[in-house]
Amino acid sequence: MSSKPTGLNFGLQNLLDEGFEVEVRQQHLLVHSVPYVTSDRELRRGTLVCTFIESAGTLLPPDNHQVWWTGQYPCFASGARIAHIENENNRQELFRGCTIQHRFSNKPEGFSNFSDHYSKMVHYITILQDQAKAIDPNADARTGRVIEPVEGTSVFRYADTASARAEIMMTSSRLGIGRVAIIGLGGTGSYVLDQVAKTPVSEIHLFDGDKFLQHNAFRSPGAAKLEDLAKLIPKSDYFQRIYDAMHRGIVSHPYYLTELNLGELTGFDFIFVCVDNGGTRSMLSQHIQSLSVPFVDVGMNIQLVPDSRKLIGTCRTTLNTPTQKDHFAQYVPMDEVEQDVLYRQNIQVADMNALNAQLAVMKWKQLFGFYADDFNPHNMTFSVNSMSLTRDVLVSPPEP
Repeated sequence: MSSKPTGLNFGLQNLLDEGFEVEVRQQHLLVHSVPYVTSDRELRRGTLVCTFIESAGTLLPPDNHQVWWTGQYPCFASGARIAHIENENNRQELFRGCTIQHRFSNKPEGFSNFSDHYSKMVHYITILQDQAKAIDPNADARTGRVIEPVEGTSVFRYADTASARAEIMMTSSRLGIGRVAIIGLGGTGSYVLDQVAKTPVSEIHLFDGDKFLQHNAFRSPGAAKLEDLAKLIPKSDYFQRIYDAMHRGIVSHPYYLTELNLGELTGFDFIFVCVDNGGTRSMLSQHIQSLSVPFVDVGMNIQLVPDSRKLIGTCRTTLNTPTQKDHFAQYVPMDEVEQDVLYRQNIQVADMNALNAQLAVMKWKQLFGFYADDFNPHNMTFSVNSMSLTRDVLVSPPEP
């Protein structure tokens, strides 16, 4: 960690000024080389770790009074465990390059929480270091070593503090695959982008030849500005500009995919197909299947009941993988059928579009190990009038 001041740092600069071996990485604060005593009464050094969350460039005070520990369980100078700090003993990789062994929970009597990271880390350092000093008076965590920061290559323009706060950084990292394509940025495709842009995917490619019009604003995430609607911006350009504020590597392709340019789908790791035309869907699915790339296809069928003037209908999510694709034609309309005619008549509602997108994104996240998948369905259909979700095509054994 650089020794330069960090502004409103909630104790970080104090740690640096006193010579502690400090590093900030992946929204966590690490204090290295903390001396402690093992159960064999040997002196070792370990690292204390705690969350270090920022918001819009401002560091926040500690969100709890707990810390993680990378070494063996620390003991008194006698070799007995320091039991009053014990909370959890579970070896795990907290984030890439940081494996912890234990979690401690302790605070001075009368404290509700620590006001800054300095007081928090020094509290635990003192507990461990005092026992080490009883064996070697020269044992000290203040090594004076400065760790230079490693420039990150994150796809995010600001840190994913949500995953850090929830302690799921390793789980989230499973979604850090190479390239994802979203074909169609209508009501459903735009909500797919909204979710995928919040994951560590390296590149997100947007394919759509339509303009972003006023009716699109009412079934897309966010709130479009009137002046933007007047510009008739291509959908892919509009959404690329919006989500580039959060996620690097979003690429706009402001045109339709046809037989002439299907080669542009080569090299993707996953594809979302969000089109409303059976013929186009058939062309795309056959080509993607030939590439042996997993993809999700989505579709909606919303109808107006004349007598009641109420809407009924369904949204469908179908997963196709290189090892499970025989079911696809059974569930996915490939021709110019009535369902697609209704879809193109704009009988859509933002909540159904959003739900269709969420189901597709959750299925993608299951495939790559973010969510558990007990039944491994490859087709799901939600009916709004019965408020029911059905799953089909159970695969055994589950795909890796």
